[in-house]
Amino acid sequence: MLKQIFSRENMEPRASMRPCGEEIDGSFVMGDRFFLLEAKWHAAPIPASALYAFKGKVDGKLVGTIGTFFSMSGYSTEAVDALLYGKELNLILFCQEDLLLIEDGKITMREAMRVKLRYAADYGQPFFALEAHLAGPARLGQEAAISKPQQEWIILVESVDDARTIEELLRRFETPAKIEVFPAGGQLSVAPLAQHLRRAGNKNVAAIVTPISDAKHQQEHLKELNASGAELIVLREPLEDWLGNYVPADYYNAVMMLSNRNGKMARRYARNTELDQLITATPSFSSLIDKLEARPKKLEQ
Repeated sequence: MLKQIFSRENMEPRASMRPCGEEIDGSFVMGDRFFLLEAKWHAAPIPASALYAFKGKVDGKLVGTIGTFFSMSGYSTEAVDALLYGKELNLILFCQEDLLLIEDGKITMREAMRVKLRYAADYGQPFFALEAHLAGPARLGQEAAISKPQQEWIILVESVDDARTIEELLRRFETPAKIEVFPAGGQLSVAPLAQHLRRAGNKNVAAIVTPISDAKHQQEHLKELNASGAELIVLREPLEDWLGNYVPADYYNAVMMLSNRNGKMARRYARNTELDQLITATPSFSSLIDKLEARPKKLEQ
């Protein structure tokens, strides 16, 4: 799939190489710049160790070389954050959703690279969901076509798994608003993405964030989020634990031994949590629900 995309756009792809005993999946060209690539088709999200291993290969090449990592299973929250703690950022990341948009012709690989490189240069972030980039132009076209624009909200979360969980939760509400949920790629990536979307003219941006273990980074992160002007839902615990607090005890006991791969448990909780309790116990989430003019659906499965 990747080789076909690069070949179609005349980006001169090269297959696997083994310089000095190490293995690199390949490389490609854009303009006068050369990029190394790594592609993974794993079942679980890519951990920090895999990104560090690829970064080590890129670090050993010509100064200024950039690596592009393609993951069909997304990235763990810790993986993206770990890159941000490093001294030099020389990776940009693609997820499965990005590649599907390219394969479907919604955006070219060249434009996708340009967008991700610009975002990385502006904000120091290795991951930027192409969905977030494409949402702006589409929204402007819709507003021009109708006299009274539908209220539209972008809700930011930390990971792809979190995005799926919040989408499950919001399906249980009726709302006149159009809602799009985007993963930022990591805890430390939410604030820069909120700032970017607000600067791009998106008025209604919300962010659901969970605690960062490092108190200093937590304080700086919240300061940046507040400065962005986004509607904040600051949770005191991970998303799964937050939702699990409000599911019926018999359901909790029935599913606790089931598989939890790729955030499945959080999505189970999202489908079964007691919405009234959740809203009452979380004022910031209640505030967002009010702004969405949302209410729980009368008939729930």
